[in-house]
Amino acid sequence: MTADKSSERGQNLPLIACIALCMLAPLSGLAHSGISPIMPQITAHFAAVPNAGVLVRLMATGLSAAMIFGALISGPLAERIGQLRLLYAMLALFAIGGAAGFVLDNLYLMVASRIMLGVANATAGVLAMALVTTCVAESARDRWMGFYIVTGNIGSLVFVTAAGALGHIDWRLVFLLHLIALPVALFIGLTFTGQPAAAREADAGAVKQGGIPWGWTLFGLLCGGVGTSTFVFLPFHLAKIGLGDPAKVAPLIMVSMLFGSLGAFGFGWIRKYLSVLAVFMAGFATTGAGLLLALATTSYPVLLVSAAIFGGGFGVVTPNLFAAVGAATGPELRPRFIGFVRAGFYAGPLVAQFVLELVLRRSGPMGAVLGIALAAFAAAGISWLARGMFAPAEAKPA
Repeated sequence: MTADKSSERGQNLPLIACIALCMLAPLSGLAHSGISPIMPQITAHFAAVPNAGVLVRLMATGLSAAMIFGALISGPLAERIGQLRLLYAMLALFAIGGAAGFVLDNLYLMVASRIMLGVANATAGVLAMALVTTCVAESARDRWMGFYIVTGNIGSLVFVTAAGALGHIDWRLVFLLHLIALPVALFIGLTFTGQPAAAREADAGAVKQGGIPWGWTLFGLLCGGVGTSTFVFLPFHLAKIGLGDPAKVAPLIMVSMLFGSLGAFGFGWIRKYLSVLAVFMAGFATTGAGLLLALATTSYPVLLVSAAIFGGGFGVVTPNLFAAVGAATGPELRPRFIGFVRAGFYAGPLVAQFVLELVLRRSGPMGAVLGIALAAFAAAGISWLARGMFAPAEAKPA
């Protein structure tokens, strides 16, 4: 099956500029996981503050809620002030909000700074994906979207490792890692010699007709729920079968991430042979099959194989989601559409947890993981039913 590529005009963006865009991806991992190794130290430092533990955990969960808001507002803001100008502003805000913890000694203000960081991180991530799908030449677009996801995965591991090392010296030093957003902004500014035509302020008429992409947003919600819920509930199933030791769970996560990265790395090559629809259906079906295999065994080596299968399966779904919404949307509406889809993706785990907690109470952790597997298979079917949504922008009636 041949891939249904968009014929929309793309730019022959220099290699160095493509690399600069990919440097935005690890910032999300830093924002999400950078403080994880030092949360106990922050709690101990603010032990005299009422509900200190709750507030420190809110520094993580509040960031996720802020990212949903940031993704939603990214499109309308970009339509008014331009994608690159907004990106530079958000990278500056990322640096300020992230590094604030180095100087603040008020836990409530630190929570507020994390919310600021979440808004900036989500908005910058949406703009990065919009620029990749707009400014990279059509022949290389899918390949660079895959590279963007891989760079984010690798960068997350690097930043978490660095945070652990710095936290061992002084937990406040970890917050200074967020200042990396400033040289990234400079790197982008030097490699984009002029604001790309497709990234300028959107045509007012086109924006007015854009509306809210409800179908894409709900599909993003489904993708996020399937892809990020596994390792919330699978460890409880592993504990029930006697394999809940962190030393055994951690390698499963690493194998899943490794094969997910390999899937994303090969995404451009895969799209040469498979359509958007075929990638969604194969990716979701493979994810579901891997989860069923994990439920069917108590053998640790087989569990490692299952982690490779569901990790690799979902590894192609994420780049396919954002590449598809980019191709299905004109450049003037791309930040808005990607923003809503990304907001849905962020909200997916929250909605999934609410549903799966009910399943967990009735059927135990095996039932919850089975629910995720069935949701993956259902997503493959929904992809088929919604296949018209994946048509390139120029193939849709005006």
